[in-house]
Parts: sequence; structure tokens; C-alpha cells
Amino acid sequence: MSDERQKAFEFKFPFIILRSRRVTGLFTKTAGRRILGPLGWFMVALLPIASAIGIFLIVNAVSTILISPEVREAGRQMGAQAYLLIPGINPYLPIAYGWIGIVVAIIVHEFSHGILASRLGFKVKSSGILLLLGIPVGAFVEVDEQQLKEASLRNSARVLAAGPGANITVAVACLLALLVLVSGLSPSLDGLYVSKVEEGMPAQQAGISEGDVIVSVNGVQALTVDVLKQALDKPPPDGMLVLEIRRGEGWRDSLTIRLAPVETPEGPKIGVRVVELKTTSILENYKRLAYSSPILHFVPPTLGGAQGFIPFSDTLHVFYQHPIGPSYYYLANLLFWLWFVNVNVGIFNSLPIYPLDGGQVLMNGLRAFAKGRLTESAIRGITGAISVALAMLVISMVLLPFLIK
Repeated sequence: MSDERQKAFEFKFPFIILRSRRVTGLFTKTAGRRILGPLGWFMVALLPIASAIGIFLIVNAVSTILISPEVREAGRQMGAQAYLLIPGINPYLPIAYGWIGIVVAIIVHEFSHGILASRLGFKVKSSGILLLLGIPVGAFVEVDEQQLKEASLRNSARVLAAGPGANITVAVACLLALLVLVSGLSPSLDGLYVSKVEEGMPAQQAGISEGDVIVSVNGVQALTVDVLKQALDKPPPDGMLVLEIRRGEGWRDSLTIRLAPVETPEGPKIGVRVVELKTTSILENYKRLAYSSPILHFVPPTLGGAQGFIPFSDTLHVFYQHPIGPSYYYLANLLFWLWFVNVNVGIFNSLPIYPLDGGQVLMNGLRAFAKGRLTESAIRGITGAISVALAMLVISMVLLPFLIK
């Protein structure tokens, strides 16, 4: 095997590294586009904003953990692995959507570095794809580090900011697409969801099953439990309740059930436990909070508590319909996880923690603005101190729930 082929293919268990000259050539072709000039400066302006947002979120999380026992308990229940953006380890990150999000985020991040580097005349030493046991898990671009170190701040900052900036740009685009998609949702039904049916009671004998939805009682729309309670307390003259039930795929099956309550020590009952769906109010609240409380979009739909207010979550999506059909659920989740993974990768890499992109921009900035006034060791010391301080904040955000009982 020639040296050139060895460089194109490397196996370092469990990773396979594939390098391609075509990818590097693609950077050169793309680098000539005029839009990349202003886009590079936009990324530079976006970097400190993303960094500030990241620091604010971390400081806010740490302070909330310190003062709130409830938040500490929630952190313990979630577990430290919930902070790792790794599908299969993070219990709230779906494996399929998670890997798609991570692969897209890494490709966007690394290729953006490569394109801006090529545009500004930096040497891209190699680029390619990283496989984990044959599965694509990321990409890489190796820019000449010595060139980057010796370059002017205006050039090095644009190359370094391109990665996190591109992640955040893709994230915002996916979030906007998600909001447009959700705007087309409408409840397919509302009512009382039957979560349990007691054996031997009238509901079971009449054919009501768990998972059915009671949409009306005696002709009155059953949006709240009070409608059922009032019907039980004041039944019609014949003593029979008339329930309209919906079931089946898409809730297309509708049936009318007549049954008579039985007297129990707690009062008249039919033997069901129901939950108010509130699909209409949930959708309206989500649409309102989507703009008034952007923090909502950092709550995964797979998080247990989130399933009560995110209409495209696993438990709620079946109660909504969209003009594109049931596939809206898969598209909504794909857009959400592309947003979620990319924005987290972008913000994290913007933090002034060396050797992250933000940390490298910080060091290069200190070199440029303190030229002749600070030694290289002093510059590295300042960068290191800031990096350690922020890294400790990140670590404390994860560990404090377990250290403070």
C-alpha cells in the first residue's frame, strides 16, 4: 500500500479515517463565492454574542442550582449523563435523531472552517470523514496551525468563528422551519383520555378500553373532568349516561356507548380514570411561549415533564393533525434535534475556553491587542485562567446537584 493510500485511509480502532482531496478541492471552489466575505464577518460578530449567551446560561444554571432544592433534585433525577451530547448515553437524546444531528453539526462546523480558511489563503492540510465501526460520526478539517497562529486577528478570527457561527446559523434556520411547521398543526380531537379501566365496572362491561377518548357526555363536550362528574351527580331521568368515544388510528373510529353508573361509598361511578387532554390549550400555549419564552426550545420533547406541553412529543403528537399528514411528527422532531444539537455545539465552541474556537480567538485577540505589553507566557496564563474558571463553572453545573443534598 502506498503512502498516499495510507494517508487516505487509516484505521485506529474503533475509528476509520477517510481523507479525500476532492473535499479539500471543494473548499477551494466554494471559497470564491462573494457571499463568504460578509458572511465571515457576520460569524465574527456572532461569536461574542453566542459566547455571552453560553456564559449567561451556565451562570444562571449554577445560581439556580445553588438556591433551589427542587432544581437540584431534578438534576439528580436526570443524571450527569444528561449533559453529554452523546446518543445512547444521554437518556433524552434519541439515537437516530441524535446521530443525524451530531453528524450534520460536525460536518457544518468543520467544513465551514475549511471553506473560510481556503478563502483567506490558509493551507488546509487534510479533510475527510470519521467513521465509528463503519458508521459516519463526523468530519474533520486540518488547517495549518502555525499559519493560523501567525496570521492577523482579522483573518484568524474569521476562520475560527466560521465553525460555531455556521452551527448557530443552521440551528436558527431549523428552528424557524420548526415554528412554521407547528403553525400548521391543529387538534385532531379534544376530550378526556381514558388512562385506566376498572375490572367489573360499567365502563369495562360497555366496551370502553384504555386509550379511548371520551369527547362528549350526554351531548356536552367533555373538555374537563367536571363535565363527567356533573353527569354522574345529576344523571338523566332514565339514569343512563351517553358517551361519545373516539379510538383507532387517527381517531377515525367513533362510537356511542350507553351505560348506567353504579353506586359506591365514594358516590356514583362508571369505573374509569381519565386525564384532560387539553390539546387546544396546549397548542395555543406552545405557540405563545415559542416567541415569548425562547428557553422553551432548549427543553427536549423526550423529557418526561415536557410531554405535557410540547405538541410534537411522543405522547401528544397523535392528538394533532397537519396538512402534510402524520409524517409531520418525524419532520418536527428532526428539525428540533438539528436545532438543539447545532445550537449547543455552536454555543459551546464559542466559549472562551482553550482550545475551543472561542478560546483560540481569545488568545489571538490578546496577542493582537497586548502586543509588546504582555509576554507570550502572560497571554497563555490569562487565557488559561479564564478557561479554567469557565470549565469549573461547567463542571459545577453538572456536579452540584450531587454534592449539595
